[in-house]
Amino acid sequence: MAEVKIDVKRTGFPVKFGELELWFDSSLENLRRFFEVEQIAQEKLKEAQEKAKHIHFPDDVNEDNLDIESVDAALDLHKEFIAAQYDIIFGDGTFKKIYKKYPDIIALEKFLSPTGEAIAKQIDKQQEERLKQSEKIKNEYLKKKAKKK
Repeated sequence: MAEVKIDVKRTGFPVKFGELELWFDSSLENLRRFFEVEQIAQEKLKEAQEKAKHIHFPDDVNEDNLDIESVDAALDLHKEFIAAQYDIIFGDGTFKKIYKKYPDIIALEKFLSPTGEAIAKQIDKQQEERLKQSEKIKNEYLKKKAKKK
């Protein structure tokens, strides 16, 4: 019996992030998550904050009362929030991959907004292409229908 093979082309586009090439899934299913990234990240931040409730930060931070464990815990909390956003946009585990190559949380946070804006522009371009393709198919159908009359 012969095998039937159908190639599936993923919906999306590559995003070059420094030396890393990531993939943005622009399927309709994933776009919903992308446009809710801030809300989803806030939910993940709340979860992380629950874990970090035991952290005590003095009202007046100075060299004498600086607790390295608290500072590390605060950094981890912030890192978790940034990680959640990258993982929501590009898929689970993406932040670890990026952070391994670029271990600079401030830089990674700074690039979140421009990354989101660039992806949104690309999504708009794809939507325009989808509309053009849909219009082309519609016009071809109408021409065929008109010829049959």
